[in-house]
Amino acid sequence: MKRKLYPNMKRMTTLFCIAILCVTLTTLALRLTVLGDLSNGGGGGGGSSSPGGRSPAQVEGGGDGAFYFYIARSVRFSSPSAQGDFRIANPESNDYYMRISIINPDNGQELFYTGFLRPGEERRSAALHIQLPSGTYESIVRVTAYDPQTLAQRGSEEQDITLNIG
Repeated sequence: MKRKLYPNMKRMTTLFCIAILCVTLTTLALRLTVLGDLSNGGGGGGGSSSPGGRSPAQVEGGGDGAFYFYIARSVRFSSPSAQGDFRIANPESNDYYMRISIINPDNGQELFYTGFLRPGEERRSAALHIQLPSGTYESIVRVTAYDPQTLAQRGSEEQDITLNIG
């Protein structure tokens, strides 16, 4: 019995190790791909073809003087009332709460806003608070950092974002 069991256990252990290695490598590749997509493009201009960005923004006093955030540079909505994939994230490494607003630059109207996002919190998809007709809209995303104890505003950053509706 022992002679039959040992070779099978050895083979099963080898297969199990290979399976764990495959899962680990796949997870690592997916994580690097997703984080690579989100970290392309850094700050500034809306002319970038990257789908998202990790952007530094300055805060006033305290910490290392910067906070980071993720948001898609272009968001597609299938209809005016549909949800779009914003991929908003406040990384756990931040010391600050943040709030995101998307503003129509023509009239200053706030098209979308979040409540406070704690470090490590994210919002994947959401609908605009003000429905726009089908079309492409160049808008501004304003990210504001807040002190978690006092909720005092510590800094903000504005970047371009494209909204594709319909």
